[in-house]
Amino acid sequence: MTTTSAPAARTARAGAPAPAAPHGDLAPRDPAPRDLPPRALPPRALTGVGLAVLLVAYLPVNMTFGSVNLLAPAITADLGAATSGGQLVLSAYTTTFAATLVVAGRLGDRYGRRRLLAVGLVAFAVLSAAAAVAPGLATLVALRAGLGVAAGLFTPQVLSTIQAAAPDRLRALGVTLFTAVSGAATIAGQVLAGAVAGAAGPHLGWRAVQVVTGVIAAAALLALRTVPESRSTAPLALDLRGATLLAAGLLLLVVPLTLGAAAGWPPVLLGMLAAAGAVLALFARSQRAAERRGELPVVPPSVLRTPAVRHGLVMTLLFFTGYGAFLYEVSALAQGALGADAWGTVVLLLGFGGAFIATALALPAIERRTGRWTMTGAALAQTGVLLALGLVVGSGHGGSTAALQPLLMALGAAQALMYGPVLRTVLLRTPTWAAGVAGGLFTTLQQLGLGLGVAVLGGLFQAVAARAPGGVAAGLPRGFAVAVVVQAGLALAFAALAARIARAR
Repeated sequence: MTTTSAPAARTARAGAPAPAAPHGDLAPRDPAPRDLPPRALPPRALTGVGLAVLLVAYLPVNMTFGSVNLLAPAITADLGAATSGGQLVLSAYTTTFAATLVVAGRLGDRYGRRRLLAVGLVAFAVLSAAAAVAPGLATLVALRAGLGVAAGLFTPQVLSTIQAAAPDRLRALGVTLFTAVSGAATIAGQVLAGAVAGAAGPHLGWRAVQVVTGVIAAAALLALRTVPESRSTAPLALDLRGATLLAAGLLLLVVPLTLGAAAGWPPVLLGMLAAAGAVLALFARSQRAAERRGELPVVPPSVLRTPAVRHGLVMTLLFFTGYGAFLYEVSALAQGALGADAWGTVVLLLGFGGAFIATALALPAIERRTGRWTMTGAALAQTGVLLALGLVVGSGHGGSTAALQPLLMALGAAQALMYGPVLRTVLLRTPTWAAGVAGGLFTTLQQLGLGLGVAVLGGLFQAVAARAPGGVAAGLPRGFAVAVVVQAGLALAFAALAARIARAR
């Protein structure tokens, strides 16, 4: 479900007045830094073939998250690691991905988007092949962190190239197809993982999946000559200080949250959490200072002063924290307590994914009826469905995957009605000069939320299961019930923020 927005308007230090704020319910706007949006160099036009190559290049980004999410139990069993090790494999990818995204778009503007695509795809293909032969958990975690960096480098270039190089007739289609690929790739990764693991077995299955995602990246790389080069005539300063502080702060936050519960919270992990707070505070201070100097930092404080944008970004983090945790918990529950193999878990999630995609396609028609209250109603519906799932599974009545299908389909539909509108809330309520920045923040928080969901709520799920009478397998339903109650609380918080935005319109 990853999505990103290319800089619809780029800014460069020029000492000129800020663009005027738009009228209507989007005004007033906070003043922009002393920058004007530059025009991009006129690139060779993107063709339909080039668009197809860009979409193929984007596929592995979410496929690798979806596939490893499904195969986390097989990975930990094969490498002799604890359950927290599987969570760290997932979180390492999403965290470094999130940290890289904040500056990758600016790198593409400066050095060329196709060039960054090539660099990222080469790294992704090589690291995927290396992950397939990883001898132990530490090596795999390091390689997955590198994969996150590689994916973060090339992901912003895909939509940036579509918006910068596609003719008008192809641009709208490209954005639509990009969004569809974003939603389908996670499910496609799970289907791939189930099929490959079913054919190759648990030991070779998860390794073979790494090879397949690397091959997809390599195939896109070989066809990259069909994609035109493009760059900005006045690229933004990179704000490497801000990007480095943010990356360090996120890593110091996610690693102890992933390992802490299983390790009994030793002093070193508590120290990392304290350091994370200090580094992130220093990051916030650096962003305010950079904006006072008339620069555009990676997270402009003036953008966050727009209430709808601020609320929308918090809602993004809430949504994807719950989403990442839920996929992890359902996979572990199905394989550990319901007796499903990897393919059986895919079948369980197909209803969820199918309902999400179908509802997303019907979203315009639905919104014509539900209007500005779409997100609020969907979040309240998700709260109810999550509580029902917790009750069914926790009481022992969810003993088969078929029994959960109706609730999972309802959950997929509710999440589609939350996802699309919150993305538009962030992008459409953002000042024009900062549209690209807001899109980058959305994607960064999306990836951070996925990582935090697996680390924090996935950790809670496993911790409750481990303390249950009868062992972990017997305790998974109880752990699932506890975790989804917390996720229902996140959905309620989402609904409250959505209602504030709706009342403000």
